[in-house]
Amino acid sequence: MRKIDLKGQKFGKLEVIEQSKNHGRKVAWSCKCDCGKIIEVTSTHLISGHTKSCGCIYFRHFQTEGGKATRLYRIWRSMRNRCDNEKDIGYSNYGGRGIRVCDEWEDDFVNFQTWSLSNGYAENLTIDRIDTNGNYCPENCKWSTKKEQATNRRSNKYLVIDGVKKTYTEWSLLIGRNRSYFTSYMQRHTENEAIAKIKGVLQDENKRLCI
Repeated sequence: MRKIDLKGQKFGKLEVIEQSKNHGRKVAWSCKCDCGKIIEVTSTHLISGHTKSCGCIYFRHFQTEGGKATRLYRIWRSMRNRCDNEKDIGYSNYGGRGIRVCDEWEDDFVNFQTWSLSNGYAENLTIDRIDTNGNYCPENCKWSTKKEQATNRRSNKYLVIDGVKKTYTEWSLLIGRNRSYFTSYMQRHTENEAIAKIKGVLQDENKRLCI
């Protein structure tokens, strides 16, 4: 594959000066930030827009409470790390699957902060993607409790009864059983048998199916 010459090009606040030592198999470039700092960035991160500054842009928006980063800032930073930083422990489940942070939030904490405070952010809530395969962006994110977020995991299994879709955990709680019992039951019976069982329990207890 022919190498793309990025020398002299500008990416965000970074101007490419010259090619530097490769990062493994990835071509890296020496870049000068508008603030004057020199850093090395791979071609992939420059072209994709993942790296647009030396990091000064983040410190400019750094918010503190008593000398420590605010919880909202830490959430924003963690969100970016698991999508952009290949060394982050959560990268394989996020950036490794192609999940990205939208341009509006990627390099601007203030935009993320403004959206958060206008969309129900509270200290006991966490950032939650509506579509677990989608990106972090205003139209695909909300603030949820840990319990609500747990029901939105990719690993969750669902069962639909009379048009009502719930996770195994939600159905098990509704009929007064724990999830392990319900999962075991589903493994030993067909889906139709499980549906009949749940509807029977709900009928006996005069419970109504609700979304």
